[in-house]
Amino acid sequence: HYLQEPRTGDPGSTSGIELMLLLCAAYVFVCAFRSFLPRADVQRICLFDTWLSSVMVGRSVATVAEICFVAQWAIVLHQLGTTAGADTTLNAAWVIVPLILIAECFSWHAVLTRNYLCHAIENSIWAVAFFIVAVGLCRLLPEFHGAVRVVLVIAIAGIAGYLAFLATIDVPMYLTRWRAEVASGG
Repeated sequence: HYLQEPRTGDPGSTSGIELMLLLCAAYVFVCAFRSFLPRADVQRICLFDTWLSSVMVGRSVATVAEICFVAQWAIVLHQLGTTAGADTTLNAAWVIVPLILIAECFSWHAVLTRNYLCHAIENSIWAVAFFIVAVGLCRLLPEFHGAVRVVLVIAIAGIAGYLAFLATIDVPMYLTRWRAEVASGG
């Protein structure tokens, strides 16, 4: 009901739900785009050899999607932190977007220079950002009950799984590739 109420202020402004839908649409579009034109940017491998499969296009759309994704997390954390009066959650909301912007810089550097160490750093920054998200969500657990608490617990468990994947598979894989490149004179 709250989301259906008319907003006051500038008639051209975008309400919070419209912004979330726009961010979600961009993220979903890029995911669809990347599933139809899969590629491995550092290795310069693509399934279809078109201009849409270029490294610049692929990394550009991925950057947009990743920023949209983390912006959605920031909005949700900010809204929940404001509702609960949880400064820890509000601080998490403010920190994660700048962290991911830094991670994107490392991703671009990795793709342009073919340096796997930068991918390891990028994904380590993602791990830090989502550890911070998890801390913010944990802070909310005492404030919410029922379905909201169940969703918080599921999100925290999902983040824990993501962090385990990054720490045990993803970052070590990039470090192994980087070491192999260095050993071969790259």
